[in-house]
Amino acid sequence: MGKKNKTVKLTPRKIRYIIRYKTNNYSTKSIAKDLKISESTVKRVWTHWIKTNMPLNISKFGRKNKELDEASEDLILKINKEQNLGARRLEKIIEFTHGKHIPHNAIHKVLMTHGQAKRNPNKSKRRKPWVRWERDHSLSLVHLDWHISKFNGKEVCVVLDDSSRRILAGANSMRRQRKTASNSSKRLWIASGG
Repeated sequence: MGKKNKTVKLTPRKIRYIIRYKTNNYSTKSIAKDLKISESTVKRVWTHWIKTNMPLNISKFGRKNKELDEASEDLILKINKEQNLGARRLEKIIEFTHGKHIPHNAIHKVLMTHGQAKRNPNKSKRRKPWVRWERDHSLSLVHLDWHISKFNGKEVCVVLDDSSRRILAGANSMRRQRKTASNSSKRLWIASGG
């Protein structure tokens, strides 16, 4: 199983869109395609609207937070008082001596709320620095960009140089086609002497 998209599929704005377009007799398939969601989701939102005349409520997703009980908190504080160690070491000690598994994140939260641990700014910052992926020299890397023209409504494809951000070539067509993109790339290649 690969990584799945973690973004929220349904938002209040998408729910309003579904209701508005279904009342205007748009097909379920076209709405699902526009919003990049399944047809069954569109049907579910629409049937809920028909039955209750209220938009569908979006429930929170993800695993629910487990709250630690008082006994676990007291155990953490007692062992920390005896050992005076960090959360990861306390996790192993509690598991070995008491046979109870408490995650080190939860142990650290308890210690922080009781003032026995503090947030380390070095560990909370980004480890790998953010670097913009671009080339140093012109024409060593280009990318294609599509958008809809405001003037005539046609799809416009442009070839952009990654280092200078200049438009090197362009073409327009009635819809996005691989042929249009490859033709503009070929024209750029020929013009640059390739």
